[in-house]
Amino acid sequence: MTSVLIFLLCISTPDPWADDSPGISYGEGAGFGQEFYPENILGPPDPNASSTYPSSSESELLTLGKYGWVVLEFVDNTVIDGVGPDFSVFENVFHFGSSYFRECAFVEVSQDNVSWVMFPWDSQTLEGLAGVWPTTGDDPTNPDISGGDQFDLADIGLSWIKYVRLTDCGDDVQDGGLFDLDAVVAVNWQETEAFNQNDLGCYPNPVNDCLSIQVWVSGTVRLYSLNGRLIYANQIPEGLSEIETTGFRQGIYILRFSSSTGLDNSTLFTVAR
Repeated sequence: MTSVLIFLLCISTPDPWADDSPGISYGEGAGFGQEFYPENILGPPDPNASSTYPSSSESELLTLGKYGWVVLEFVDNTVIDGVGPDFSVFENVFHFGSSYFRECAFVEVSQDNVSWVMFPWDSQTLEGLAGVWPTTGDDPTNPDISGGDQFDLADIGLSWIKYVRLTDCGDDVQDGGLFDLDAVVAVNWQETEAFNQNDLGCYPNPVNDCLSIQVWVSGTVRLYSLNGRLIYANQIPEGLSEIETTGFRQGIYILRFSSSTGLDNSTLFTVAR
């Protein structure tokens, strides 16, 4: 009798969920869910949650505590600016009668886990915050039916991000209590390996005097301040180009590159003095 040994090769397939949590800082009142961190905030939201019966398990939620924060990273996928909202944040908001019990968090995003951009928010309407709308229990990748809170990278002038940071609003917002994170899910995304083929080189970062830009096709480069003000625009050829930054104020800027081939990419860089 001949024995046949079969090896099964398991290959990880990119998915829309956040993959890792490279940083966290707990605030006053934290503790719930710490035993299960980070697994309880990675992957999809609690499949048993609904708008009237929210998630309540420590294996599915993490309480950040007052002004506590957590960073989530997309490793095998990259969140990109597409049609409509680009990612959703899920918390255990619930609906009772005509009211909602809400626990809010500020939302920031980054391409490198160093330079961060916060989504604009309103303390009265709570627009721009996470922890505002309940999870429905339906498809978390479809913002039309998923519930949760959606965010569009176009609102802050970025074409892609790898990191999301959520910070409990503390006393800055009148809400129900401490933010309990369930999950962060990409809506528009691309496999990181494929996305990197269109990477936009920008160095050194931070920069003092001269910014070098590496692109694979000719196109237009534009520099914006974080409030969206256009401060520089020029055509650049394929290859390496340089921009003098001696006249720029210290701070974070957005570099956006577009080409006639349809490539549209952006990155953040910091001017240091």
